[in-house]
Amino acid sequence: MIQGLRDWLAGLDAGFFLLLWGGSIALILLSLFFGFRYFVRARIIAHTPTSKLRSAAQGFIEIEGAGRPLDTAPLRSPLTFTPCLWYEVLIERQQGSGKNRRWETVNRNRSDALLLVEDDTGEAYVDPDHARVVEHRKKRWRERGGRSWQAGALGGGSDQYRYTERVLLPGFPLYVLGWLETRGHRNGGVSKTEAVERRRQALIREWQASEEHRQRFDIDGDGEISQREWDWALRLARSQAEKEVREADAEAGRGANVAHLLRRPDNGDPYIISGLDQETLVRRKYRRAALLVAGAVLLFVFWYIAQTTRSPF
Repeated sequence: MIQGLRDWLAGLDAGFFLLLWGGSIALILLSLFFGFRYFVRARIIAHTPTSKLRSAAQGFIEIEGAGRPLDTAPLRSPLTFTPCLWYEVLIERQQGSGKNRRWETVNRNRSDALLLVEDDTGEAYVDPDHARVVEHRKKRWRERGGRSWQAGALGGGSDQYRYTERVLLPGFPLYVLGWLETRGHRNGGVSKTEAVERRRQALIREWQASEEHRQRFDIDGDGEISQREWDWALRLARSQAEKEVREADAEAGRGANVAHLLRRPDNGDPYIISGLDQETLVRRKYRRAALLVAGAVLLFVFWYIAQTTRSPF
């Protein structure tokens, strides 16, 4: 078999052989890149702890709950009018004939309306913009004649069209990995870092004005607060301020005037909205990573045989 492959490679035109040789290298690198990317994302999903919305920290988190529409009336997909939280539809028209047939994109549309994810402690708005969405349901079919984008009715003509519809359905389980922001009256509308610093400074002023606290920090009892004792007081003030702000955050998270928003991280971390549960999503990404790495290995074997058969230059 290998000898037959070598004979075939030896008989190829020099230009085509160079294209095949270079294309193999490019495909190997691409397969390794995307395989590693799938592997990293699977690790991120698997090792990011699942948070509850009531006690979730600000930043990169994952939430598991149920999807709900923002309004009482959910969205409807433009093609089948299916009630949904999110949709993506693709319309393609067949061009050419025989071996030259191909599908040309006529229209693609993806909803960008906010949706809600709800667990047993609260709810959060989810912005699907720039998210990698894994749908609850995918449907693909073909029809003769163009379908009206708005009304969904078939038009005239004999052209072959292909339709693809992906939707997230209300009431079904939803997994979200992304960046959490809490907006409202928490910390008086300032950042957590600023809230901690303000509280630390307030504690220092309170302690400086209190004879009881000055005696508390005068560890050696000489009537003076040394630099070492003062440094200890500053560290204690910061620790106390962080504790109080953290507790205030948790309390505010239970209030009606606070809104949670999940969105795409600014630092390039993955942003995923999935109708699949976490374990299934991790298995799928590991499987894709393994297939891409296996493909890269097979391509490398082919490239090595080609390299040892003849020189491309």
